[in-house]
Amino acid sequence: MADAAPKSRLAEASLVLITIIWGTTFPLLRTSLRVLDAYDIVALRFTIAAVLIAAIYWKRFRHLNRTAVWDGAVTGLFMGAGYLTQAIGLTTISSPRSAFITGTAVIFVPFIDRFVSRLGATLGESLAVALTFVGLLFFYADANLKLQAGDLWTLLGALMFASQVVTTNVAARRSDPFVVSALQSAAAAIVAWAFIIPRGGLSVPLSAIPWDRILYFGVVATAFILVLQTWALGKTKPVRAGVIYSLEPVFAAVFAMAFFGEGMSSREVLGSAAILLGVLVAELKKR
Repeated sequence: MADAAPKSRLAEASLVLITIIWGTTFPLLRTSLRVLDAYDIVALRFTIAAVLIAAIYWKRFRHLNRTAVWDGAVTGLFMGAGYLTQAIGLTTISSPRSAFITGTAVIFVPFIDRFVSRLGATLGESLAVALTFVGLLFFYADANLKLQAGDLWTLLGALMFASQVVTTNVAARRSDPFVVSALQSAAAAIVAWAFIIPRGGLSVPLSAIPWDRILYFGVVATAFILVLQTWALGKTKPVRAGVIYSLEPVFAAVFAMAFFGEGMSSREVLGSAAILLGVLVAELKKR
């Protein structure tokens, strides 16, 4: 028990780092979709991630078993579906709008967790979820919240991401997290290649692919994040992870403000404060 608390705090700090990296991907992904389609990006980034993780941790595959294969396949299918639907949505909606809708995954996590683990959220975690959702509403109060096709695709992606958080939490507790990460990436890549191969290949020649961004997506935003995320989700509760992940649109806005010259309205500042308060409540309730 003495070692559990420091590991939990380190895991949650790792999840914050993950949300920061995710925040940088929204504008980069949206501009990349002007060159490649969603299937191309998902297939390439997860193929790179699967090969890289397997090459680094290949010795761990000596103890591969059916449980790890199942865990990698299930979590990878949810993740691949999440990234595909998110990317499809980004072709018709803005990066901030996509980040907001993706952030609503925090609402789905407690219900999925209750179904999977029979535990669900505590009162403090439920309060944190409520605060973060109010923060998300404030954060994009100026946006037109009428659902469009892109919104529905992204909302489906949020549901898939919430399912991936819960199932990865289970997988990381019973299987090698590095093996699961590699299999997860491979499963997500297979989902995308299953759409690409029947149509005859990638939508553009290899020379036209923005490899700088694809490598960033594959190495940093996928391989590094997956290994860190799978380990971290095994050390904390899915509901708490969902609350931390709600910081993603805040970091996305900060990144857009710092590098793309976009400002933040007073409502966005209030929304950011409410989301941070939700994370603080979750931490204080845990202690």
